[in-house]
Amino acid sequence: MTASPPKTGTRSRCAKCKISVQVLESSSPVVCPFCHDALRHTPIQMPEPEKVEVEEDVEAHIKSLYRRPPRWLVLGLGLIGTMILAFAVYFQIINIEHYYYSPVVNIYSFIVGLFIVSRFILASFYTPPPRVGFTPQVSVLVPCMNEEESIARSIARIYSEGYPDHLREVICVNDGSTDNTLLEMYRAQAAFPRLVVVDFEENRGLCYGMAVSSLLAHGEIMVFVDSDTFLMPGAVEKLVQGFVDPTVGGIAGHTDVDNAKANVLTKMQDVRYFFSYKIMKAAESVHGTVSCLPGCFSAYRRACVLHVLNEWMHEKVFGQEGNYGDDRSLTNLVLQDYQILYDDEALATTIAPESWRVYIRQQARWMRSSIRGIIAGSKFLWKKHPVPALSWYLMMILPIVEPLIMIQALILNPIKQGAITGSYIFGVFAVTLIWSLYHLQKTGRTHWWAGFVFTATYILFFSWQIYYALITLATRSWGTRGAQS
Repeated sequence: MTASPPKTGTRSRCAKCKISVQVLESSSPVVCPFCHDALRHTPIQMPEPEKVEVEEDVEAHIKSLYRRPPRWLVLGLGLIGTMILAFAVYFQIINIEHYYYSPVVNIYSFIVGLFIVSRFILASFYTPPPRVGFTPQVSVLVPCMNEEESIARSIARIYSEGYPDHLREVICVNDGSTDNTLLEMYRAQAAFPRLVVVDFEENRGLCYGMAVSSLLAHGEIMVFVDSDTFLMPGAVEKLVQGFVDPTVGGIAGHTDVDNAKANVLTKMQDVRYFFSYKIMKAAESVHGTVSCLPGCFSAYRRACVLHVLNEWMHEKVFGQEGNYGDDRSLTNLVLQDYQILYDDEALATTIAPESWRVYIRQQARWMRSSIRGIIAGSKFLWKKHPVPALSWYLMMILPIVEPLIMIQALILNPIKQGAITGSYIFGVFAVTLIWSLYHLQKTGRTHWWAGFVFTATYILFFSWQIYYALITLATRSWGTRGAQS
């Protein structure tokens, strides 16, 4: 069998910005997207393409993640959840006369309980954007750093998920990786010659990776995908449907944990992810005010991003540029003038941290991002519907005081009164049980108990990260598996 001839292409480089763009069957940019100087073009030859595996059996993987539990289990868990909520409300009502024993803890528990219940109620009114046959030109953008193990698979899944080839372009950005990420991108490009590969010779940060791909993109809609995110069949086609409404500026897809079965930590994250999407984002989407479009799988109207791009890239913290928030800060800028939605039928999976060390670093970055995003959003959310506005301000205040409430309920009250605050303990248990059983009811995944692992670790450690995040608010870091210390 005769070997395929090597593919020829072009590498275009800006020496000033230390950036290059390599293409095979796509058109080369003429000027640098950052400084606008003319690029120097060099012809290249690629070796014979290797086969890039999509996955052993995508359909089997989908069934393992989204299997429907038995009807009796769904009805039984629904009944249990209803009874728990009813008893929690009853417990709070009969406990009112005892609030003076620990008024701050009891009032806080009551407010948090109402907030969680309100999320479930609002989420019950959620409906995903309907399929209307909308097929715009789409750019799928994949910025990454040090992701050699997953980037080729992620690219392959983008090309195999089903969106029409003539309506889709894919741009990958290597942000100064120190491993073989760039080589893996080139390997994928040999297999998928329309792929555009951008290389930062020096690390510049995730924000710049997202920005350069946005500037090079041609699509009306831009879909951001993390390098360790894997799209399910039809994910892009479903995600773009909501953009038929011109008031919509961004849409979050639904992402589950791909490696949920790896260990207790990944199981815990899987339960948490599901609740944060199916309840929290669904509730926010009812009024078009989703607070964060996650970088793992979300879409923006390109014109909306370009309108705020300069402001987003140069956001400052304490007088210095420190845009580690990326997805949340960009969401805020678009949310000021447009609706932000969630589509739970646009499916993808992502690789969650498997070590506690990496998870702790990730959560620290997310906490900083959350603080900055919520504070920034509070400046304009009062102009929106009063329900999401009130929720936003509660999300800003409650996490800051929560560790102090826990000290009062679990340490000071037992010392002073000889007993912990019952309403607080019962509330924490009830909320955790409800959203853990909800995960089981909707997915059939049997590690629902991992929700209690999340609650325990949050109480003991991660709730306190908010104070560390406040102290280190100007820190700039990717905070992912590939991040450097």
